[in-house]
Amino acid sequence: MKDILKSLEAILHRGYSSFTIFNDWLDLMLYALQRDDEHYLEIVRRYKNDQAKGKREIDYFCEAFAHLLVEMRTTNDYILGQVYMQWNMSNKDRGQFFTPKHIASMMASMLNPKGKIIDPCCGSGVMLVEAIKTMDGEALETSIFFGQDIDLTCVKMCALNLLFFNVNGFVIWGDSLLTECNKVYQTGRTVSGGIIRELKGDLLEAFKRSYIPAVKETFKEISSQPLSNEEINKPSNKGEQLSFF
Repeated sequence: MKDILKSLEAILHRGYSSFTIFNDWLDLMLYALQRDDEHYLEIVRRYKNDQAKGKREIDYFCEAFAHLLVEMRTTNDYILGQVYMQWNMSNKDRGQFFTPKHIASMMASMLNPKGKIIDPCCGSGVMLVEAIKTMDGEALETSIFFGQDIDLTCVKMCALNLLFFNVNGFVIWGDSLLTECNKVYQTGRTVSGGIIRELKGDLLEAFKRSYIPAVKETFKEISSQPLSNEEINKPSNKGEQLSFF
């Protein structure tokens, strides 16, 4: 993780804000993975990039991405959220702290989630990642992961995590209690690794028409029942299991 932070700090030392650097790094990864050159280059142009090749701001962004992929491949672990927390503590930015990984792991092992897994305040996705780790390949093929958060930075991190762990899922930006749906990233599981896209236009509207009523109905059903694990994980009429964190 120190190599990732070192690359980002090299940009910080040139006078850019820590919040801007981290969010631009997330966007650069998302645009690169979606092959969205137009928006990718818009971010690149915000930086001077006037140093020798290898020392430009964009070089450090790319270097941080490469270190992230290597560390995730080596550890099979939840790295992005840990980098974010360390970055915040080092630069006194937003003061956000996520559920500790060992607690998320314990909760996932207790619930044995499968089917449709929803975290309505997902943060960077640690709960969903730990749920993924409890499943075998067959369960992952048939499961769909939903994350939602009011913080757009968290939404981007969660979407990248679902992509990196190669699962089918949707990550929604908006207040879960108000069933907001301002932006949606969809990830897909493939034999060659995860894929990602941001839903826009008709695709976003179609998602809203199916997702929002389903969430409202689910919250209504859960609120009318005792909040036990047995009730929360009770199979629906369609034989699908809905797991909540």
